[in-house]
Amino acid sequence: MIRAVIDIGSNSIKMRVARVSAHHVSVIRDETEVVRLGRGMSSSGLLSTDSMKSSCEAVARMTRKAKHLGAKIFIAGTMALRTAKNSGDFVNMVRDVTGLDVHIFSGEDEAKYSWIGAVDGFDVSGDVVMFDTGGGSTEFVRGHDGQVNNIVSVPVGAVNLSERFFCSHNSPVKNSSCDDAVGYVKKLFLDNKIDTFSASRIIGVGGGVVSMASVKFACENFMPSKLHGSTLTMRDIRRQIRMYSSLTLDERENIIGLPASRADVILGSACIVFTALQVMNAPSCVVSINGLRHGLLLSDI
Repeated sequence: MIRAVIDIGSNSIKMRVARVSAHHVSVIRDETEVVRLGRGMSSSGLLSTDSMKSSCEAVARMTRKAKHLGAKIFIAGTMALRTAKNSGDFVNMVRDVTGLDVHIFSGEDEAKYSWIGAVDGFDVSGDVVMFDTGGGSTEFVRGHDGQVNNIVSVPVGAVNLSERFFCSHNSPVKNSSCDDAVGYVKKLFLDNKIDTFSASRIIGVGGGVVSMASVKFACENFMPSKLHGSTLTMRDIRRQIRMYSSLTLDERENIIGLPASRADVILGSACIVFTALQVMNAPSCVVSINGLRHGLLLSDI
């Protein structure tokens, strides 16, 4: 069966189309559009009319492509849609345009399916922790021998952190702003007891993590075979935080390996990844290019 999962996040909308059989996923098409559905939500609690319109158009484009491939389509909504006061308006807009429902996931369900996707093909014996950095939240899952033991969703992501601490994109960011951002994230993580999520293997998921790996290896194009299973060390992350904070937005957009559409939020992503590893006392994480969409495909939901 050919199936498609469209993931509507706070920062981007992603689609994976795949041929699925006997819990095996063979990817046919993978694409992302950065539309910032959650832009401005941290202050208003509302999705803006413009962001809803552009996001709905992106979903419609992806739906048409998936239908052309003969795929059965599932649409998932995450942090922005589960917290926005007017998320129902967007869901109705998508239904009117595509004829499809948007299934809004709780933080725990999002984390559960992200785990299923992220660990596919990895050795999950012993204690393993997965963290998934999104635009509006970061999910943590702790498992043992492949079985999930604990799930926590923390309401901080690359978009809302960037809006809070890095609002000036036309000039380099002060070191004090980075320190303040890390301190803010650290408090949230400690309040949610993420320091108890220690494990011998940490798996990082999400556009920010994958982009940072792409920058590390200076990938001019998306290279799944090179990025999947690669390692980001604390040294790599510190180096990238220093680089991103020292550059203007225009300069960041020219970094090899970094999608230009992520240039304004990549520093926020890097601060979250750094703090996650710091709080868990981990020297590095393994990168997985799979997550929620892959987990939903494997789960035949």
